Amino acid sequence: MDNVRTQSVQSKKGKSVIGRLLPGTDLIKGIEKICQENRIDRGTIITVIGSLVHAEIGYVIPDKNTRLGVKYVEPVRVEGPLELLSGQGMIGQANDGKLSIHLHGLMSGPDMKVFGGHFVENGNPTLATVEIMTQENPDIQMLREHDEETGFTLFNFYQKQRGGNHDPA
Repeated sequence: MDNVRTQSVQSKKGKSVIGRLLPGTDLIKGIEKICQENRIDRGTIITVIGSLVHAEIGYVIPDKNTRLGVKYVEPVRVEGPLELLSGQGMIGQANDGKLSIHLHGLMSGPDMKVFGGHFVENGNPTLATVEIMTQENPDIQMLREHDEETGFTLFNFYQKQRGGNHDPA
C-alpha cells in the first residue's frame, strides 16, 4: 500500500499529537507516518477511533504445547465495513531499530457484534477516517525484544540515560 495519507498537528504543551488517517490509508502504516512526521519514536497510543474497510487481526487461542498454554493464530481477515470503537497501543523500536507499533482494538460490523484483537500491518485500510492521539514518552526507551519467560516478542521498558544507554525502568 503506497497510498499513505495523513493529517496531524502537534500540541505545544508536551508532545501530544492528534492526527487523522485519510481514506485508504493502512492503520499501522498511517500511525507510523504520523509518528515519523512528528518525531515520535517512543510513546503511547492513547486512543484510536474511526472506521475500516476490513480488518486483519491476530488473537490468542489455547495451545497446551506452549510455555503459557496459548499461541497467536495466523491473522484473520474480517470483512467490513467496520466501526473502530476503540484502540490503544505502544510505540517503540524493534531489535533492528525500526519503529514498532503494537496496537489492539475493538470493532463492530454491520451485525453490531463486538470483537477485537491485535492489528497487523497492511491489513486494515481506513474507510472514512481514523482519528488518533499519541503521547510521546521521551525519557523511556521502549524496545521490542524476545522474552524468554513467555516465548513471545514483547516490549521491554528502560529508563533512557543521557549517553544513549538504558537501565531497566
